[in-house]
Amino acid sequence: MTELHANPEDFDLYALDALDGEEKAAFEAHVRTCSACQHELRQARQRAALLGLAEAPLTPPSSVKAALMRRIHAEKAASDRQIVPDRKRKASWGLRFSMAFAAAAVILAVAVNWLWQQDRRHKEEIAALQAQLDRAQAQAAQDAATIRAINEVVAAPDTVHVALMQQAGGPPGQAHVLFNARLGVVVYSGQVAPAPADKSYQLWLVPATGVPVNAGLVAANQQNGAVVVHLKPGLTAKAFAVTLEPYGGMPQPTGPKVLVGALNG
Repeated sequence: MTELHANPEDFDLYALDALDGEEKAAFEAHVRTCSACQHELRQARQRAALLGLAEAPLTPPSSVKAALMRRIHAEKAASDRQIVPDRKRKASWGLRFSMAFAAAAVILAVAVNWLWQQDRRHKEEIAALQAQLDRAQAQAAQDAATIRAINEVVAAPDTVHVALMQQAGGPPGQAHVLFNARLGVVVYSGQVAPAPADKSYQLWLVPATGVPVNAGLVAANQQNGAVVVHLKPGLTAKAFAVTLEPYGGMPQPTGPKVLVGALNG
């Protein structure tokens, strides 16, 4: 009997392509150098071929079937063990992905809200600066118009100067008026004691005939900033007066005269 150096069932398993991994590699390495095992492998391959050609099925040795079943069960168990970690890894990966996605969503929401807040603040700052610029431009235009009016009145030969003096029993003060009837422009400057909190100083043109004409409110201290008032051109004035009126002024004078000045002639 030929002495074999490999497991007897390995020849049939190899012929049926049922050996794999390290066992297959070890079997092939041995068979390449062992003539006896090469002979046995040829017989195993003939038996495998006859299984497909025979009219009646040939039954392989019981040891081959048992070894084949053990291998199938072992491979199935190994496969099951591999599936469980794979599922766990997939579940763990899915959980990590979900947590990362949620964190990214939170960060994105915070970033979007921060950018929106920054944009809103910038817009508010721009609007405030624009409002300041508009006020500054309006004030500059008003100041320029005031200067032009003052220069025009001062340069006009038909402009008259009226000094307004303190009245007996009234608060101390003094003022000056430049008046040009042709242009209908009054320029007032002067200083008087501050008015009570609920009162205002109001300037009046006293015409030759008729009721006083409102020339607007004046501040207690108009030394550094003259008030320019535009009235109806052609009015004939005989005097100017400052009265103390309820806060905001009145259509006609109701309070005491504080400063009064008459035109000469």
